[in-house]
Amino acid sequence: MAFDVKKNIIMTIASKSAILILNFLVLVLTTRLWGAEGRGVIAMFMADISLLAIIANIFTGSSVSYYLKRTGCSRLLAIALLWITISSIVGALIFHYFEKENLALFFFIISVFLGILAFFNSSYVGTQRIKQYNLLTILQPLMLLIFMILFYYFWDSSYRAFFYAQVLSLVILTIGCLCLDKNRYSLTDMKFMVPVAFRSFKFGLQTELSNFLQFFNYRLSFYFLTYYIGNASVGVFSIGVTIAEAIWIVSRSISMVQYSRLLSEKNEKEAWKGTNEVAKYSFIITLLILFVVNLLPGELYTFIFGSEFIDVKRILLILSPGVLLIAVSNVFGHYFSAMGKLRILVVKSLAGVLVTLLLSIVIIKRMHIDGASLVNMSSNVVTSLILFVAYWRYGKKEK
Repeated sequence: MAFDVKKNIIMTIASKSAILILNFLVLVLTTRLWGAEGRGVIAMFMADISLLAIIANIFTGSSVSYYLKRTGCSRLLAIALLWITISSIVGALIFHYFEKENLALFFFIISVFLGILAFFNSSYVGTQRIKQYNLLTILQPLMLLIFMILFYYFWDSSYRAFFYAQVLSLVILTIGCLCLDKNRYSLTDMKFMVPVAFRSFKFGLQTELSNFLQFFNYRLSFYFLTYYIGNASVGVFSIGVTIAEAIWIVSRSISMVQYSRLLSEKNEKEAWKGTNEVAKYSFIITLLILFVVNLLPGELYTFIFGSEFIDVKRILLILSPGVLLIAVSNVFGHYFSAMGKLRILVVKSLAGVLVTLLLSIVIIKRMHIDGASLVNMSSNVVTSLILFVAYWRYGKKEK
């Protein structure tokens, strides 16, 4: 593994570790301030925002990283801004129709600025500006934490303080990114060009279709729990899921750096070999983290989050096999994405959605939170195995 790649991986893991700590503090604070019910409202809101972000990412995600050097920043930004605005308006209207907490305005503002920041993040990855990428991803939860505390004590002590903090932090970060990159963008070049938009849409749709389906693998159980039991159960389950997904810090960090490198790698055989090495590190480190996490006593979680969260340890135990497999399959997924082989990502995600949907209908109503955990784990196992087989077959061709 080249020195620069190792350096970027170490930097990214360090930044992701900082993000992990900050997000954990946000998690603890939201549960302590507003309990399982308030945490459930926040979890469902962010799940809905994440769903809209996937739609926005058609023009702010992988397509930006892939076409940035080919097309230029300004033209891609013009297309992205138009798409973000339209998708956010439609998303907020749909959200307003179904929601009960009058959070539609927050939904619109947060989705717009998250979309713009996603564009900048993707541009940093596409130009291998890993330092800027890491800085932006650290500042986001740090500012959220600070502003959430300030809003809670000086403005609004309800869970709305979380949303006020989100808005302010995202606005400040967006302004910062625009100032930092002002020389990279030109108003005269910010033109909507149909051929550019079509290419970006085609690439982005293929990539985000997989992510859209993967979202339901990860979050469909939230909606079933809300329907069958209520927001409080989602609040408890979301803590276990958030901790489990935080364990992917190593896999996601390595995969992101590897993906950035693979975009400029012309030798597919070398790309495959490098991915094998990255997958090995991801497996070993994630296994060690899971071992430590599952040794922690259940009382620790109730001490940190409160007595309502007594089921968190059991949730983590159930989720662990899927977490380990996903840590490796994430690496393979980024490999296929960088190689432009997106069909397999759609296939594995579609299979995961079918597993999630069928098991959710049968299990969650009877087993509640344990059922949701089993559904999540089963879906992760199935999608990972599909990627393992596809990667192994593709690797045989490269030998």
